[in-house]
Amino acid sequence: MRYLISVALGLVLATGAWAQQSGSEPPRIAVEKVDLQAAARPVGGLMARRMRERGEEPKPTPGGSIEGHLAKPEGNGPFPAVVVLPDCIGLTPFVRETLPARLASWGYVALVIDSWTSRNAQAGCFLNGQEPAGVDRVADAYGGLFYLAGLPMVQRDRVGLLGFATGGVFVLTLADPQTLSSVVNSENLSFKGGVVFYAPCAEVIRNPAFPLLILVGQDDRRTGAHCEEGARPTGADGNPVEVHVYPGVKHGFADPHWDPTGEILGFPTAYDPKAAEDAQARAHEFLDRTLGRK
Repeated sequence: MRYLISVALGLVLATGAWAQQSGSEPPRIAVEKVDLQAAARPVGGLMARRMRERGEEPKPTPGGSIEGHLAKPEGNGPFPAVVVLPDCIGLTPFVRETLPARLASWGYVALVIDSWTSRNAQAGCFLNGQEPAGVDRVADAYGGLFYLAGLPMVQRDRVGLLGFATGGVFVLTLADPQTLSSVVNSENLSFKGGVVFYAPCAEVIRNPAFPLLILVGQDDRRTGAHCEEGARPTGADGNPVEVHVYPGVKHGFADPHWDPTGEILGFPTAYDPKAAEDAQARAHEFLDRTLGRK
């Protein structure tokens, strides 16, 4: 794996921004609510053995019903697609509406996963990183992959991930090759790339199952150790991990939900239009490169 670290010095790679606050209108693309099923979980080894001893055939634990927000590019496709995993705070207007429309304007079918509403769970962040009872974000992400793979307009072998904060941690979790066996996946579908916004760089795994792009602010106290300090020596083989660090930028820089004096779990947050615009361009280029958009 190649671990590439660069410090972004305010360079804007492309015009346009993710929200009105940075100088452009969001694309006028409809975002619709859809219902989907989380992936089933296989029965664990010990439980499966005991069930067989009782003469029972182990059956997977079915995934529950969840909601998503879907945006489609113009035309019939087929298109590559992106599953979006929000932070534990839930779906801000940016994540629920502006971002999927922006991804669709780039030529991607975008599906934002809502892990909370259908389960009557209250979105919220905990210092220990736990999710509310009944929420299974890994199964939800795979459920999103399976849902997209079933759409005729989607190139089922070109689906990526994009996650914010806690959602970004789950992108890193899904990049662990061992996670693939944790869900029932009869068609062996897989993700092809992942974009991670402000997740702890200490969570980066050594040999990810797909390429990763990590975008983080240097003054992000929620992420823990700075990404410069999280580099690990690796070989030249394997999927690349690219890290871009924004000097003087705090947590939440990509989402206008965070005002200059915001905070989460006691950590400061602040939207930064310039960093958001640069991150947009980097994410766009990375997705085109890893998902092979035609």
